[in-house]
Amino acid sequence: IERESPLFLQNQLCMDASTAGREARKLRNKELDTKITRRYVLYGDIADRERILLGLRGNKKATKFVAAATTEKDLPEADDDTPEVAFAGRSNVGKSSLINAVTCSGAARSSDVPGKTQSLNFYDVSRRIRIIDMPGYGFAFAAQEKVEAWNRLMDKYLTGRKNLKRVYVVVDARHGLKAPDREMLAFLSRYGNVAYSVVLNKTDLVRPADLARRCFLIREELRLAKRARSTVHMLSTNTGAGVRLFGAELFSLANESSTSTEEDKIEEEYDDKKLSGYADYDDDDSDGEEESGRRNMLGGEWIPGQGSVQSPRYSTGGRGRGRPVGGRRGGRR
Repeated sequence: IERESPLFLQNQLCMDASTAGREARKLRNKELDTKITRRYVLYGDIADRERILLGLRGNKKATKFVAAATTEKDLPEADDDTPEVAFAGRSNVGKSSLINAVTCSGAARSSDVPGKTQSLNFYDVSRRIRIIDMPGYGFAFAAQEKVEAWNRLMDKYLTGRKNLKRVYVVVDARHGLKAPDREMLAFLSRYGNVAYSVVLNKTDLVRPADLARRCFLIREELRLAKRARSTVHMLSTNTGAGVRLFGAELFSLANESSTSTEEDKIEEEYDDKKLSGYADYDDDDSDGEEESGRRNMLGGEWIPGQGSVQSPRYSTGGRGRGRPVGGRRGGRR
């Protein structure tokens, strides 16, 4: 099969961990493995532009945690021109693992507890782009008042942040779109101001035929949706398949590199006072489902816009673009 052909890429996307491990051993035996392929065997070659951006030509950290916002006043200043890209998704879809994979770093921590991420976490990449890890929507091990606070903060960020350039909705490839995902897509289509895309993660756990079918169905749902991009990204943060292609698009939104000497000096200073009270900025990357069978827990769902969880219905209007109908938003119509 010719490399980069659709069939070759599909086989890579659906390659399970066992087969990927054999590929890794082949690379080691031929002494062709690299630091990246030792962690993500199917990652592939990274373009020079991304290598510079990610700091892969030196030993300095290019990606670092810079802020955690639990209220609107905690949000970093948006008075600069650094573009921001937000990762949204249900709990346990692997958002922080995706951040680590696409940045070739370990800046984002992960957890197997749904709802562990309880703030908007900001990661800076070489001062040229910021990646925002958002709390997972759906079930969370958190008190109801906290979930409501996340709701207000995320609504405000997604609809009013001037630096926000793109939203990626991360979806578990094993299940496709669920009701909370559709609620988020309807919210972004109706109230958002930037383009958004769907990212299917964990493709190594799906058969090729199932993956192709789910990708097709998602494209059909988004075809007439306002501000939705037609591309559905497919990848595995376990094997690295598809991550490089996704990263090429994500980092195309980054500011161009400066020629000044300051740009070459990526500071690694953290504000200890701000971080001292924030021990865990974890995400929820386990394979667990909604823990409906467990008892004695505080929990709740983060529902975008406080609307009811339902499938969006799209109607065309105005220059042929789609507009979701329904998905009432608390206090707004």
